[in-house]
Amino acid sequence: MLAVAGASGMAALAGCSGGDPESDGNGSGDGNGGGGGGGNNSSNGGGNQVYDATYVNAYTGNPVDLHFNSQATQNFSWPAGRAVFAPFLKYSFNKSTFLLGALSDLQIQDQEVTLTFREDLSWDNGDDWTTEDFDVQMQLAKKTGMTIWGYLDGYEIDDERTATLQLSGPTNPQIIKFELTNFFVDVKKEVHGEFVDQDAAEFLQWSYEEPVASGPFSFVTKDQQAFEFERNENFYDADNVNFGTYLIESYGGNTAQHQALMGNQVDAATSLFTPPEIKNQFPDHVVEVNVPAKWGYGIVFNHDDPVFGQRAVRQAVAHVINRQAIVDNAGPESKFVAPSPCGIAPRDQEYWLGDWFGDFETYGPESSQTDKATQLLEDAGFSKQGGTWTDGDGNKASGQYYTPAGWTDWTTMTQTVVSQLNDFGFDFSISSKPTNDWFNQYSNSNFKMGALYWLPGGSRSAFPYFPLYYQLWESEIGGGHNYREIAQSEQTIPARGGGEMTLTPLDTVKEIARQPSDEESRPFVQEAAWHNHIDLPFLGLVSKFEQSWTTNDEWTVAPEGSENRRVKWPQFWWPQTGDLQYKG
Repeated sequence: MLAVAGASGMAALAGCSGGDPESDGNGSGDGNGGGGGGGNNSSNGGGNQVYDATYVNAYTGNPVDLHFNSQATQNFSWPAGRAVFAPFLKYSFNKSTFLLGALSDLQIQDQEVTLTFREDLSWDNGDDWTTEDFDVQMQLAKKTGMTIWGYLDGYEIDDERTATLQLSGPTNPQIIKFELTNFFVDVKKEVHGEFVDQDAAEFLQWSYEEPVASGPFSFVTKDQQAFEFERNENFYDADNVNFGTYLIESYGGNTAQHQALMGNQVDAATSLFTPPEIKNQFPDHVVEVNVPAKWGYGIVFNHDDPVFGQRAVRQAVAHVINRQAIVDNAGPESKFVAPSPCGIAPRDQEYWLGDWFGDFETYGPESSQTDKATQLLEDAGFSKQGGTWTDGDGNKASGQYYTPAGWTDWTTMTQTVVSQLNDFGFDFSISSKPTNDWFNQYSNSNFKMGALYWLPGGSRSAFPYFPLYYQLWESEIGGGHNYREIAQSEQTIPARGGGEMTLTPLDTVKEIARQPSDEESRPFVQEAAWHNHIDLPFLGLVSKFEQSWTTNDEWTVAPEGSENRRVKWPQFWWPQTGDLQYKG
């Protein structure tokens, strides 16, 4: 169970594969062989016209194997979950602000967080949603170790629509808001209550097959081809949904989705890497929405390995790799390099590092600094034996370099990285694995170094606490990179400006979350990032924009400058806000 990515991580994974094992669809069900379709129409209770039209969203995966329990991450279908469950809160990258979903108000004062839920929040079977449902949700969140409980002493149910979270100490309000963007109205007391008194493993293994919906669509059926949903008349903003059917169709990877968009077989693809030469073949009505991913290609090291557990070797790897070459080969339209591999999202580094920014080692983002790498290895006692760098005990800088199968842009980036390393004197062979097997290698610590995303992804990665903590702890592979013990021990590293500095990395990162403002968090961000760029628990190489696709021949789209335009994900958020409607 712990061998695979968490829900938010798997959401990020989709950006390269055009889908993760948790994706969905429902086959040809629009009845006209194309994406979407008109037909009869009726009126909803508010008097607005509802069309007998189908919105078809392409993704990858077999719906038969997937379900709606977001805590059972291995086979949770996060796109299907977003269709049927209302989010507490969303984040607008256009406006750098939080947008209310199921919440009607959110107040954070001192060490209390007051959540007020909408009066019209209900389930699709006609039951009212109440804070009794939220009570069960919070108990299960605690039982399964959801990260929000790292900031809480407890909570109180105030009335049927209001609850108060009690923070365990001073906490940056952004931390709590970003945590709440991971919450959906997906726990119902009558359905989930039985797990409160059971072991966490029972809940984490449970397949939620027929969800009671709180979002814009209700589950109808699934088969090997697709998930099928219908408009949920009990959704609080049902008047914004003017079409009857939503399909998430299963396709066999990027190429199949590209062809479906070219052939007008689908109306959307939630997250699909598309190089310029393919994009130029799309019809004019296919619209690209670029959403900052705060995620991207990096390298994870096994810190128990006798070779790659050495700081000097990790730094040598960083010097050898030309990050710009990775971007040039794999998609310069959507990808960009990290200025410094320091654990902070690339375009947030200058803001957070302030006057420290210019002092960080860049490791040569646009070059392969082989001279520096050579000096580091020789100083650490390595020499070339038969063309391969080898330490004094005969341990070679070699091994299998794991990468996810079917992720076309990651395949290209891995080939670029391994070619550069091997040209320098490492000896890696590429091993492409299906996503779950790929994660198992890391969870079981059965690797030396390999490709893995270096930011947890999504809006939360805009706040540096989350990526810095992620690299130290890496819950999504169960700490299989063996850095947790190091993170909790005192370390002495070169200081900015000369000399040495001593810190316990995990303690420093935790202090970021405890500060009430960005300015008070910044000194801890600077120290944590300084440690990160020297010791390299991960090596951050590339970040990107998500390429999300929809169509505007039969469907409306959110205006480019609107607060809803760049919200993850348009295909699920826009129906709630009325930005995605059938034109009729």
